[in-house]
Amino acid sequence: MADRPSSSDPSPSSAGSASSGKPADSAPPSLGAQFGRTRTALLGLISAHFKLLSTELSEIMAEIRRAAILGGVALACFFMAGVVALVGSILWLDEWVFGSIGWGALHGSTLLIATTVTLAMLIIPHAAPRLGLAFLVSLVVAVVAGAVLWLQLTSRALGWVGSTFFGGLTWFDGHAVSAADRPIAAGVIVLAVLFGVVGAIVGLAVETGALNRIVAAVGIAIVGAIVGGLLGALLGVPMSWGISIAVALAVFLILYAILAAILVLRKADFKELKDRLLPNQTIETTKETIEWVREQMPLGRKS
Repeated sequence: MADRPSSSDPSPSSAGSASSGKPADSAPPSLGAQFGRTRTALLGLISAHFKLLSTELSEIMAEIRRAAILGGVALACFFMAGVVALVGSILWLDEWVFGSIGWGALHGSTLLIATTVTLAMLIIPHAAPRLGLAFLVSLVVAVVAGAVLWLQLTSRALGWVGSTFFGGLTWFDGHAVSAADRPIAAGVIVLAVLFGVVGAIVGLAVETGALNRIVAAVGIAIVGAIVGGLLGALLGVPMSWGISIAVALAVFLILYAILAAILVLRKADFKELKDRLLPNQTIETTKETIEWVREQMPLGRKS
């Protein structure tokens, strides 16, 4: 009984199987294996950081796009509000002062054109004195034109011309032109013929060759006749002080824009403008430096 093994004692086979399942002393990993594990972990960490950065950048760019769109729309609305306020104020002011929104449209457009021409001409050197001269001449012409229209000198003169030379003038239906309409009719006829003749002369003078001269003369004469007829109709109308001022203001803005462009561009010094826009001192200094280097270290030195 004493020599009989107990059921609680491990048998040799079970002890052998246990020892073969998990060795008591496992070998430590080599240096290369540790380096590989560390490298893999480091690359995984870096990749995770890049993925996080990419995600955050995507969210940031989305916010930037959203802010840019909203900001752009807001700026556009603000700009449109300014335009509406400016245009509306001009139209309301001209309707209140001169009795018609049409004057506001004319004055607003010519004002913007004159402002554009002024800003563009100021880019050219020494343009300010010529702009001042254009302003002064245009102002004098506008004041004289307004005074003449206010005193109704043109309508009276054209009325005398109509009564003297076109007393028997009739409309297309055969009815006689009334005394009130004679200044307008006389102005249309006289100025259309005058401007047409001047336009034909200009066309003959500026072109060369018989055919080119004829074409230019006819074309400019037609344009001149149309402009002269419109101007004659305007001058033949008796005007109140308000309409006279409105016409004078339009004359001033249109004439100023034309004179400003002519006076400035006629004597524009584009060479000086080019010199202002180029770094000439840097260029000259660089050239001198290059020449000095060549003198100190000649490339083609002979032996």
